[in-house]
Amino acid sequence: MKADRLVELLLLLQARPRCTARELAGELEVSERTIYRDVEALGAAGVPVFAERGANGGIALSEGYRRALLQFGDEEIQALFISGSALVADLGLAGKGERALEKLRGGLSDIQRRAAESVRGRVFIDQRRWFQSDPSVERLSLLRRAVWDDRIISLQYKDREGKASDRLAEAYGLVSKAGVWYLIARTDAGFRSFRVDRMVEVRVEERRFERDLTFELEGYWREMAARMNSERPTFAAIVRIDDEDVRATLCGYYRTECVRPDDAKVVRVYFSSKNAAVRNAIAWGDSVELLEPRSARAAVARRARDMAERYSAMRLKSPSNSATKRKKRAAPAPSITR
Repeated sequence: MKADRLVELLLLLQARPRCTARELAGELEVSERTIYRDVEALGAAGVPVFAERGANGGIALSEGYRRALLQFGDEEIQALFISGSALVADLGLAGKGERALEKLRGGLSDIQRRAAESVRGRVFIDQRRWFQSDPSVERLSLLRRAVWDDRIISLQYKDREGKASDRLAEAYGLVSKAGVWYLIARTDAGFRSFRVDRMVEVRVEERRFERDLTFELEGYWREMAARMNSERPTFAAIVRIDDEDVRATLCGYYRTECVRPDDAKVVRVYFSSKNAAVRNAIAWGDSVELLEPRSARAAVARRARDMAERYSAMRLKSPSNSATKRKKRAAPAPSITR
C-alpha cells in the first residue's frame, strides 16, 4: 500500500542524513520515478523534505524535523519496545504493533537501536491471570470497529446471575483489566460496563451515534473502579497456603498481604465475605488452612463435619454388583420332562 510505503520512506530519511533516489528505490523495491512521486506526496502533506542535484545531492529531511525522533532518551525508547503484545492481539491487530515498532526502529540512531534491541529480551508483560482462557478475538475485533466508527450495537447479555437480556447501546470504548475485557457503552440508563465474555450475541448496527465529547474513558473507568473498591464488602482472613499454584490463583483474584516476614506462606486475604472465605478453605482442601478469625475457622470445621457425614451416609450402587444381584434373583431354568 502507498501509505505504508510513505511511512517507510519517511523513516529511511529520518535515519539517514541524505539518500539518493536510487538507494531509496532499492530499499523500497520501486522505481526512482515512484520515489520522486512519493517525495512530492510527502511534501504536499507538510513534511519538510527536499531533493538536491549534483554529486553531493540527494533527498533529505530538514535537520530540525530529523532531530525530533533522535531526541528520544534511552528509557523512552525502552518503554516503547517492552515485550507484551497480548492486548493488541486480542483486538485482532496481531502483528500490526510489531510491524509499527519495526518501522519506528528504522528511524532510530545506532545507539537508540541498540537500546531498543536490548530491552526486548529483558522485560515481558503477560496480561493474563493464571489458568485464564483467551478472549474471543473475533468478538473483540467486531467491538473495536464499532468503537472506532461510533456505531450502535445490539447485544444479548448475561449478568453475573446468568440472567439474559437484550440491550441496545452506543459503543464508547474498550477496557482490559487483568486480561478481562469490558465494553463501556451508553444506554438509556446512562454509561454502563459490560463484560465481553458474558456477551452471548453481538450485532453492529448501521446507525451511528453522536459521541459525547466530554466523555473521557480512562477517567470514567478509574472513577468506577474506585467506587467499586470502596463499596465492596471485605472479610479479612489469615490463611496458610502450602501449594504454589493455589497461592498464585488466590493472590491473583483477591487482595493479599504478607503478615509474617519469616513465613511467606501465611498471608492475609481479603475475601468478599465470610462465606467466601469458608468456601475457599473447603474447596482447596489440605492446600489451604484458614487460621483466623476463629469464627471462620469454626465454620470451616462445621462445614467439613457436615460434608463428612453426608458422604459417609451415601451408599453408591455399583453397576457390576447390581448385575450380579440380578443374576442371583433370576428364575431357575425349566426342567426337562422325559
